[in-house]
Amino acid sequence: MDKNLIEKLKKLLALSKSSNPHEAALALEKAQKFMAENGFCQDDIDLLDIGEALTDSVLSSAATPPEYMGWLLTAITFAMGCKALYGRQQVVFVGASVRCEIAAYMYDVLARQLRKQRRDFIRSLSKRTLPKNRTAKADAFCEGWIMGVNSRIQAMKLSSREKALIEKFKEKNYPGNSEQKLRQSKRCSGQSDASNAGWNAGRRAKLDHGVAGAPDASGVGHTKQIGVA
Repeated sequence: MDKNLIEKLKKLLALSKSSNPHEAALALEKAQKFMAENGFCQDDIDLLDIGEALTDSVLSSAATPPEYMGWLLTAITFAMGCKALYGRQQVVFVGASVRCEIAAYMYDVLARQLRKQRRDFIRSLSKRTLPKNRTAKADAFCEGWIMGVNSRIQAMKLSSREKALIEKFKEKNYPGNSEQKLRQSKRCSGQSDASNAGWNAGRRAKLDHGVAGAPDASGVGHTKQIGVA
C-alpha cells in the first residue's frame, strides 16, 4: 500500500477523533470515502500502526549464519517489543513503527561493535591456535558477549492485540518467509574462558534506548547515547 495514502488516511482518522463533533463527523465521512476510493479494508486500518524497518547491514552474510546472530536479534526484539525476519542480505524488524526504527539502529550499532570485538579477540589468540579452534573460540566469545548485553536488557511487554497485528503484518507482507538456519558453534578447549571474556565485554557494550536502565512507562530504558567501542 502506498505510504502517502496511508499517511493521508491516518490524518483523516486522527481528525475523526476531534472533540469538535462537526469536525469529527466531516473527517470520518472523508475517511470512509477515501477508503472506498483507494481500496482500503479493515485489515489495512488495523495495521496502520504496524510497520517495518530494515537494517543497513547483516552481522553475517554466510549461507548459514552463526547462531549468535539469532541471539543478538532475540535480545533486541525482547527489548523493543517487535519481531525480526532475517536472511543473508537483510534484517527486517516488524512492529510499532518507532520501536522498529530504534531496533534497526540498535542492531546496526551493536553488530558493528561485535564484529570489531570479534576481530580483536581473534588477534589476541596465540598464533599456534588451530584455525578451527580459532573460529570456535571466537564464536564462544560472541555468544558470551550477547549474553552480557542481554543481562542488561529490560523487556517490553506486548498486548495480545499487538502480537496478533504483528503476525498479521508478517503474513500479509512476508508470506513466504521461513526461519533462517543457523550454524551452531563447535566445542573446543578454552571455550569457557572465551565465553566469559565475551560476557564481560558485552556488559560494557554501549547501548541505546530500550536496552539499559530502569524502564519508563512504555518499558523503554533511559540510556541516552549509543557509541562504538
